[in-house]
Amino acid sequence: MVRSKIKYELIADERTRRETFKKRKTGLFKKLNELKTLCNVEVCGIIMNGEGTQSEVWPSAHEASEVIQKFINLPSSSQTNNMTDQAGFLRQNLSRLSKNLGKETVKVQSLEKELLLVECLTKGEADVSNSKELHEMLRLLERKIGMIDRRIADIEPSSSNRVVGAKETNIEPQHGKGKQPL
Repeated sequence: MVRSKIKYELIADERTRRETFKKRKTGLFKKLNELKTLCNVEVCGIIMNGEGTQSEVWPSAHEASEVIQKFINLPSSSQTNNMTDQAGFLRQNLSRLSKNLGKETVKVQSLEKELLLVECLTKGEADVSNSKELHEMLRLLERKIGMIDRRIADIEPSSSNRVVGAKETNIEPQHGKGKQPL
């Protein structure tokens, strides 16, 4: 079953909001427990209600205060080393996504050039409007020809060695049933 996307906004209905809060709070504490167990780290969770009058602490108030005290006793550079607020988190994600977008844009442009080259080769004429595009197609074609030349150079010595070796020993090369020599 596919889940629908949830709009992240305040739930208007009070009853639904309380039920959602209880479920998500339980899920959050479960994840904290998994993180503590699987990664052997010290964690705590504190949840305050909207008015700031009630709080829930995980795993217990005593253990949470120990973790917080250890954090407070760290040098300030260590405290802020891996901290981020929502704006910083969004900036990091935006930077990462921008970098990925740049890479994908380059890939798309490369594929578009290759497609144009293939179209030109199949039609026998170039539908290119400027010399810059023609030069780019020429460079792409030269790269492709270079790749093919290298591949031929890799294949030729190995196939010619087999034939030469077979002639020296007076053994005909085995081409398989119904196959002709190259």
